[in-house]
Amino acid sequence: MRTVGVLLLPGSRSFDLGVIGEVWGVDRTDSGIGPFEVRLCASGRGRVATHPFGQVQATHGLSGLAGCDLVLVPGRVDPHAEVPAAAVAALREAHRAGITVASLCSGAFTLAAAGLLDGRSVTTHWRLLDDLETAARGAVVQRDVLFTDEGDVLTSAGVVGGLDLCLHLVRRDHGAEVAAALARRLVMPPAREGGQRQYVDNPLPPKPSRPSVSSTMDWALERIADDIGVDDLVGHAGLSERTFHREFAAATGVTPGRWLRAQRVRLARRLLETTELPVERVAQRSGLGTAANLRRRLRADVGVGPDSYRRTFRSVTVEAWPSTSTSS
Repeated sequence: MRTVGVLLLPGSRSFDLGVIGEVWGVDRTDSGIGPFEVRLCASGRGRVATHPFGQVQATHGLSGLAGCDLVLVPGRVDPHAEVPAAAVAALREAHRAGITVASLCSGAFTLAAAGLLDGRSVTTHWRLLDDLETAARGAVVQRDVLFTDEGDVLTSAGVVGGLDLCLHLVRRDHGAEVAAALARRLVMPPAREGGQRQYVDNPLPPKPSRPSVSSTMDWALERIADDIGVDDLVGHAGLSERTFHREFAAATGVTPGRWLRAQRVRLARRLLETTELPVERVAQRSGLGTAANLRRRLRADVGVGPDSYRRTFRSVTVEAWPSTSTSS
């Protein structure tokens, strides 16, 4: 039996607890999975308020983390909330005893407070990566992974990334066959392709205040499929090349060339999500030219190819659902 300890802190995310419960807390011995013992550990062994709703009754005090094979740390609604000294001490003691410690989503901040991330590669939800760099200055923050595994300390990306991490732990400690069986029961792939970049929203940057540069951006977006380049942008703006580059970069934070390429990739992503166009047509309509170039650019920017991206994000239309008509 593998004993799993879960650190319950006020504001723990109920989704993360649900993920842990689905992977470790359901009896699936009939499928050759487990058995596992889950200890819900909290100060005072009381009830802990979770987010966004509900309370969880602890089964153990913080001392229950001792003697576990694995300690899991869920994320919290406020990643920067103070971690009680007793919880920090319990985590440190578990780690010193050789117990593997893993965080889900923003739970990485709890590990940072306990000083367990120094010198390690770590990750968290993509919106919190900058904050984690500040909270764990001695760590190496990985921005495009679903989880990190440093052997004794593991961290995961946001939300569903915690499920990827838990499946990885099952695969690591119980073998690929058990992990695959569990993934089938959860109706998900044993390992997802790509990293976090494919899930990051890329809104259009704010427009420059100078009318000539702003109108040039609008002009380029209307002709994104055409064979236009930076020289065409400079010519449309009617500015010197140096002035255009300086003002464009000051307003958007990127060079005109990088902005143009990013808008083409952005359009390609939307076409893959919302249409059934072949990859070759997506490349043409987004101005990336060829399917090979689209694949190269998409892999460079979001970490996966167009086919994988489309499988992940393809919108389901009303017409795709079976008819509710009862007529024969």
